[in-house]
Amino acid sequence: MIKKYRDFVFRKYNNSFKELILIYALIFIVGCLIGYIYEVIFAYFDEGGFVNRGFLYGPYLPIYGIGAIILTLLLKKFKRYPLCIFFASLFITAIIEYVGGALLMELFNKRWWDYTGLFLNINGYVCLRSVITFAIGALLLMYIFEPFIRSIVSKDKYKTGISIYICIFLFVMFIDLILTLSFRY
Repeated sequence: MIKKYRDFVFRKYNNSFKELILIYALIFIVGCLIGYIYEVIFAYFDEGGFVNRGFLYGPYLPIYGIGAIILTLLLKKFKRYPLCIFFASLFITAIIEYVGGALLMELFNKRWWDYTGLFLNINGYVCLRSVITFAIGALLLMYIFEPFIRSIVSKDKYKTGISIYICIFLFVMFIDLILTLSFRY
């Protein structure tokens, strides 16, 4: 099963293993950064000012990066069917958001988001508004960001710079995680 899926990925996009690592690392980073921007803007209008909505100190939200990778991996074979991607991403993002929220609550006894009182919420972790927003984001990911990232990574002149950027970003995020776990919680 894994070999069949791996063969599908390599045959469809003709990427080397290194390129795939770069592509998914950039998808993770873009997801983290755009998720943070989305949350800060949303909080600004919802709460009337700047709020760091993240678990970490820095301006990134790993749950969005993880979600972007999961969506890309699961939905790439349905790229010809935008409606399928939209509806599948409703369920996938609902699961990611619910599990992420419940896990953070279990580990740190704190809610980072609460949709209690909103239409079709499930234990306050997921609501219809959030999954519709994430499904629209999945369409942007699949049809704009992911192809753009693939086109950048396919150019040899950018690979070294992209690799350095990814290493620095992940190193900073790792240090942030250590500091967060050591001093914040």
